[in-house]
Amino acid sequence: MKSAMKIRPSLKLYFFITMILLGSIMTIGQSMLTVSYYIDGLDRGLNSVMRELVMTSKVQDGQPVKFADFQIASRWEDTPTIIQERFSPPLEENELFKSKDQNSFFSLPTNLYFIAIIRNQEGEPRYISKIMLEKLNPHLKQKSYLSRFYWIVITAVLVIAMFTCLLIVLMRKVAKPIESLRDWAKALSHENVQHPPPDFTYNELNTLATIVQSSLHSVHQSLAREKTFLSYASHELRTPISVIRSNVELLKRLCEKAILNEKQQLTLARIERAGLTMSDLTETLLWLSHDEAQPVELKQIQLDEKIHQLSTELRYLLNSKAVEVSVECNPFSLNTDGTACHIVLSNLIRNAYQHTQHGHVHIVQQGSVVTIANEEHRDNVPHTNNQIKTTQQPILGYGLGLQLSERIIQRHKWQYQIIDEPGRYLVKVDFKVEIS
Repeated sequence: MKSAMKIRPSLKLYFFITMILLGSIMTIGQSMLTVSYYIDGLDRGLNSVMRELVMTSKVQDGQPVKFADFQIASRWEDTPTIIQERFSPPLEENELFKSKDQNSFFSLPTNLYFIAIIRNQEGEPRYISKIMLEKLNPHLKQKSYLSRFYWIVITAVLVIAMFTCLLIVLMRKVAKPIESLRDWAKALSHENVQHPPPDFTYNELNTLATIVQSSLHSVHQSLAREKTFLSYASHELRTPISVIRSNVELLKRLCEKAILNEKQQLTLARIERAGLTMSDLTETLLWLSHDEAQPVELKQIQLDEKIHQLSTELRYLLNSKAVEVSVECNPFSLNTDGTACHIVLSNLIRNAYQHTQHGHVHIVQQGSVVTIANEEHRDNVPHTNNQIKTTQQPILGYGLGLQLSERIIQRHKWQYQIIDEPGRYLVKVDFKVEIS
């Protein structure tokens, strides 16, 4: 069962949402700050008017003076009853205190009450109050306030919409060169990596394009040198290896007439085994140096017969070793790259034989799946945690042949798994290509 696809974060979307939220917060914050400053300005203006009225009015005890909506008294007892109910006697001079009746935060106050204590020119305290009732002030209408509130909301929405439009235009102007850089980098290949990069408008992007081109060009040059070296080295090595193997065969025939002693026979066998190993590795390197774009020639392979053949041919690697080999195969044939299949099986079986000193080697084939496991019988196996290696992990410490086999398997998109446990090493390869 395939796991759910992970949604990758988008830098463009992240920037866009962040800027919209920032713009909205700044718009709302500035609006609230403006309202706060506006109300504070009204209060300061009202306080100034109250001060002027106190300075110009003559008031006596028990005889408060009314001027428009204002009432000036010399004692707290002379202030309007509703003011006394709403406030306690103010202690701080020249400070405006207010109270309001308001149904909700977004509604206009229906009734407003103000009180302040201010000293006149003679230094006598005076209580000046102002009452604004809805029934006495027809201009304080909820309907008109809601209309103004709606206009405030509409204005804020329009400001945010304009900010969004400008942000989209800015993002397109910035994002288009970046997307062009991305498409250009994706389209780079061995053929066009040497072409000069196009102009991406901004100096930073042009510098980045130059760095990308230089890095890819260096990588392509390294790969080309590696491929050329593999090809030349493989071709050059085939001749001396062939000479070694042919001379070994000649020596074996000569030995039929003059029997060699045990050491001489052992030396000749070692030369023969080394020649076979070098021959297989050379063929592998030569195959890897071929162009991947070349079409693969498929042919019918009898997989069980191929395994029996290779396991028998490579038995010489187990000479003088206490190793038991079990081969379990079922008749099965498939169309695949014959050379690659031969190289992979040969390298895997050779690796199992070479790295098992005394123990068991199990080769099991079921359909297109081949499992090769070597179990080492040792009394003092170092304890390590069990590890399961997949295609994302490098194969190290198990011979060059296994690493080369890994590259061949990856090129053909065959499925494989490696399990490395204390005293046991298992490789499983499925030679059937999965069609996604």
